[in-house]
Amino acid sequence: MAETSIQNLNKPKDAFEQLEDEEGTRQGFCHIRIQQRTGRKTITTVQGIAPEYDLKKIVRYLKKMIDLSRNE
Repeated sequence: MAETSIQNLNKPKDAFEQLEDEEGTRQGFCHIRIQQRTGRKTITTVQGIAPEYDLKKIVRYLKKMIDLSRNE
């Protein structure tokens, strides 16, 4: 009989796992992910911005830009 590998489907996949492994290899890249939830709700994640910047202000500005481009 052939061996089969069964994956654990109950464990959620970490979308940032690969990026955490390569974190020191790429400089200057910023990743912005917007996930659509139910209705009009969205989750915005930002990765790769230096800690000296205010992330809340950046995310707020980007949300306005993206929302304006959707409504045009």
